[in-house]
Amino acid sequence: MIQRYFKACPVHSRRQVVWLSPELAIDKTLAKLRDNERYRLWFHGIDISEKNLKEKGLDAASFYQKEISDKIDGMGDDIILVLDDFPDAARALYPFLERFYNSMLRVARHRNYGVISLIHTYAHGKASSLALQSNKTIVFYPRSQQARCIQFMRDYLQLSTNYAKELVRKFASLGRWMSLQMHSPVCVYNESYLVLL
Repeated sequence: MIQRYFKACPVHSRRQVVWLSPELAIDKTLAKLRDNERYRLWFHGIDISEKNLKEKGLDAASFYQKEISDKIDGMGDDIILVLDDFPDAARALYPFLERFYNSMLRVARHRNYGVISLIHTYAHGKASSLALQSNKTIVFYPRSQQARCIQFMRDYLQLSTNYAKELVRKFASLGRWMSLQMHSPVCVYNESYLVLL
């Protein structure tokens, strides 16, 4: 998604992307962004792994302040902030990251930040409770997460179980992903199909 954004957006209009991930150095799917000289000016990765925290030789509060907060604040406004699997970050960093994430969901709009969270489950306690109220769009993978999709549609969109199953099966047959737009107009869509709810 970020690579498509970089390709589609004129160079003078691109926003900085800050990607926080505990797998930054080893995630092969990030190589196209992380290792690409063309995007070096716009893509900024921050490794929040246990290993990186130890290598920096800082306590969690100092690491958070120096490596995350100061860097992001120094970039100014109009950035895209991606928190990729932050609950899997260094254990000592997690309280800082959780507070930062929830704060960004509430106030990032004042600095024109876009906040993207990549979490494996929508019911991740404190890490996702505010996100479900704040997110405009939630992406599911109906082929591998059928039960979760059905449960989410039943619990949060108040759909009947049978209708939710029908929708999930339909979207699973049409593509790899499905997005639920949580703000009006509430809908479910993918690259080839849209259903208004």
